[in-house]
Amino acid sequence: MDELDIDKRLAPAWHRIERELGQRPNMSGSALDMRQQYKQFSEELGALYPKPALEAVEDVAITKHLAVRTYTPDVTAKDKHHLLPVGIYFHGGGWCCGDLDSEDNFCRMLAKALPLIVVSVSYRLAPEHKAPAQVRDAVDAWTWAFENAARLGGDPSKYFTIGQSAGGTLAFAVPNELIALHRGHEVKGIISLSPFVVHPSNVPPAHRAAYKSFETNANAPMNTAAAMTTFYGKLPLQHILRSWVANKTCCIDAFGADPADSSVYVLHSERLTKFPATYIAVCGADPIRDDGLIMEKVLRESGVQTKLQHYENLPHVFWAFACEPENGSFLGDVIDGIAFVLEA
Repeated sequence: MDELDIDKRLAPAWHRIERELGQRPNMSGSALDMRQQYKQFSEELGALYPKPALEAVEDVAITKHLAVRTYTPDVTAKDKHHLLPVGIYFHGGGWCCGDLDSEDNFCRMLAKALPLIVVSVSYRLAPEHKAPAQVRDAVDAWTWAFENAARLGGDPSKYFTIGQSAGGTLAFAVPNELIALHRGHEVKGIISLSPFVVHPSNVPPAHRAAYKSFETNANAPMNTAAAMTTFYGKLPLQHILRSWVANKTCCIDAFGADPADSSVYVLHSERLTKFPATYIAVCGADPIRDDGLIMEKVLRESGVQTKLQHYENLPHVFWAFACEPENGSFLGDVIDGIAFVLEA
């Protein structure tokens, strides 16, 4: 099978989604163009999921530029005497798109299914706010949630980070920063769903042979190498020219982190041996597939307890389209991942 032929590698379940949509979902153009496309996708896809009722959903303004939405599940009278785990949730969108509404249903489902308290974070977006503003906001939101454990009804010994796509990157970035602040003990675990962890122009030599997906999955559904090129915002000339030749568009206006900045591209962090137990979900038909695979390998070989779920023939954040893996449940897998990090 031709490794570059993405159509032949996609699962039948995904092909059904594309037939139902009448198109292959993708985003293109500038970061601001993709923000509007992302918003439209989020609104349309939100209707595919039920909206579980919860005991309380509250928006809280922490600062003038930072807000969170807390989700508290319904619990029995007996359970009300027990503190709940708390997941600090970071939405996706390349650090340029998304808000508290874009993954509202998923947060509700997580809170209800376990149960647990979810604190979803509305961090500042690029290109208006360059990196590492997103990391700083994520750490500030964590600090607020941890300091307000009693108010939330949360168990301080069971706090973990969770996020998808760019939010999965923040799920790594927060522990990385907290460890530097001698607060790593606050984080019980990490749930990272389809993250990016390394800039394609700055993959460490030891991992370059394994870093193939940015090219082999360049034209995958929903997330393309061209879109990631725009999000990254700082690429050498050869990467910019490659994007232009392939797509006739390249707008380097997004979060613009230095490719060597380990606060953003956490694969370069010198603190990985101190990371807590980690669950990583990887989509096989995704330009950033190898980010997750390499990160899991590095953490595991550094002595960190890890669990990997690899959805080999499905594209980036396929679950947002109500697409399920063969013989499984994405939500069920995430719940198992949360149980894994909390019990580690």
